Amino acid sequence: MDIIANKYQLLNQINKGSFGQIFRGKNSRTGEIVAIKRENKSETIKVLVSEAKIYQYLGKQDGFLQLKWFGTDEKYNYLVFDLLGYSLKDTMDTSKMSFITCLELGIQIIERIKVLHDHHLLHRDIKPDNFVFGQGENTNKLYLIDLGFCKRFNYNGKHIEETYNNKLIGSPNFVSLFIHKGCQASRRDDVISAIYVIAYMMLGKLDWFNSPNFETMVQEKENFNTNHMRFTFLKDMLHDCYNLSFDAKPDYEYLIYILSHVYKKVNL
Repeated sequence: MDIIANKYQLLNQINKGSFGQIFRGKNSRTGEIVAIKRENKSETIKVLVSEAKIYQYLGKQDGFLQLKWFGTDEKYNYLVFDLLGYSLKDTMDTSKMSFITCLELGIQIIERIKVLHDHHLLHRDIKPDNFVFGQGENTNKLYLIDLGFCKRFNYNGKHIEETYNNKLIGSPNFVSLFIHKGCQASRRDDVISAIYVIAYMMLGKLDWFNSPNFETMVQEKENFNTNHMRFTFLKDMLHDCYNLSFDAKPDYEYLIYILSHVYKKVNL
């Protein structure tokens, strides 16, 4: 039975990604059930050290995990944090959400990204898998997770420069057209990805899912951005974000207002 930091006991594995595994764990001193993220130190790309620093930097922000412990042994790096519930993707795979619920969660998604951007950080991998529901009294709260690919976009008041021919980072289904075309990520791209996530919640799937290649995917995204009329407010939100310059700050409050306005109209 694996014990780390002389108190955290690894129980069962609950998830596995490209850059490590997540275990259900237990604090042997208090009995608290936790999540333990582990990566092999021999991997070429290691993200947990960066992720731990970001959680420490963010502190106690609403909708973000609280870091309990970070450490290492001869073979692994470990991150210990609160155990959460199902991801947005898990939920979508097993049930259909009401339109009202999609709007409520959409507001939370934009709020989480705003907090990250207010701390001069880009997420760069916004997708349904990385929004996870809390447990207990927080079952209706979304947490934004997997911060290992976060990147600072502002240094001492100076925005990073726009560059091209960059490798695609993030899930192809949810990245913006700017990312497809090799542009470096900026705030607009996180928000565009968020709008695609909201559209996915409302529609169940997006036109380009299972596209045979990136060229077809790009064409279908372009068509969706300009022609999809089922939810015109999504088209308006995408239009505003696609018209932002590389270093422009998205109008998070206006995006939240749009979702809130639709919510009020539907909920009359």
